Amino acid sequence: MGAMFFAVLAVAGQIERNYIREKTLEGQVIAASKGNHGGRPKVIDDDMLTFAVALKDKGIPVPEIAKKLTIKVGKNAGKHPSVASLYRALAEAEAAAVDDGLPLRPKPARIRRPEDPLTAKEIDLRARLQSGLGEHRYSRWR
Repeated sequence: MGAMFFAVLAVAGQIERNYIREKTLEGQVIAASKGNHGGRPKVIDDDMLTFAVALKDKGIPVPEIAKKLTIKVGKNAGKHPSVASLYRALAEAEAAAVDDGLPLRPKPARIRRPEDPLTAKEIDLRARLQSGLGEHRYSRWR
């Protein structure tokens, strides 16, 4: 009799849990439709990221870029973002640009004609590849 009573209470508890979960998910959907997605605000917004990418393209080191930026919202408003946050944001922006199929910045290309002489690096690489040394060099880690 006690086991049956315990099973009935367990089922009632599970029904209550499912009801709470459904209502929570409903509330999150309603909040998302209003533009509130929860979580912490981003430290580096889109304007800051655009500015940081432009400075990085000019060759300015990331730690100096972080000193030029100022957080606008949250508990750290008015302070500079950390270098790690800036590196993370730049990496995410670069990954998003790769996902779009558009290059973040054009890569210089060297077009070599067959009659052009090989550079010293190319000669060395060709020699290593033909001798097979490049393959055996790291064989102990395989």
